[in-house]
Amino acid sequence: MRFSVVPIALSTLLIGACITSDPGTPSRSMARIHEVATARTFPARRPAPRAANPKQRTTTRRPPSFRSLAGIKETWYPRGGRISSRWRSIVVHHSATRSGNAAEFDRYHRSQGWDELGYHFVIGNGHGSPDGKIEIGSRWHKQKHGAHCKTVGNYYNEHGIGICLVGDFTKSRPTGPQLASLQRLVRFLRGEADIALSEVTTHGRVTRRTACPGRHFSLAGLRRAVRLPARATSLP
Repeated sequence: MRFSVVPIALSTLLIGACITSDPGTPSRSMARIHEVATARTFPARRPAPRAANPKQRTTTRRPPSFRSLAGIKETWYPRGGRISSRWRSIVVHHSATRSGNAAEFDRYHRSQGWDELGYHFVIGNGHGSPDGKIEIGSRWHKQKHGAHCKTVGNYYNEHGIGICLVGDFTKSRPTGPQLASLQRLVRFLRGEADIALSEVTTHGRVTRRTACPGRHFSLAGLRRAVRLPARATSLP
């Protein structure tokens, strides 16, 4: 992996581990910001890798005028409009915090010695950023590996698109706007990166060592909603 080494003091924590503490105390709440990387790894549920491609290709995608079912112009293409062929899965997380946004999580991750925000996308809940707002992380613009789902072999960091929903879904459900935005984004990513429905997953399902994104998040519901990729459901 190419992201910065995490201090030894944090070696027992995991990015996406949904650290718990009193959410009413802001300083402690920030300490809960999920998914601190760890040297401790474990087997993950992962598909057989696709046949190696001797040349890493990049694919030119449709121009930003593409419109979603909601009639909103999507702006989720990385700068330059090219999406790498590296992506094989989508991994959903929660922040395990009551509030937050991409900038706050980025500052926290950097304070732990990482080079930047570990996720590719963050979806706000109205506390720290607008409810349902999709924030694009710098890793997505660079088409760079993630730092959100540590496993043996690091498959889901190397090939998984990390999406973090702000909130603690061990205690409450995602908001309606959050789920609607997540569904639109996942449809788009499935269509653009040719990601199988079975590879739309969660941090906890992959690692089997965390509840992230919490018992109030329904992976089955998300998969039903995004069964058709973006290209099959978009407006002309």
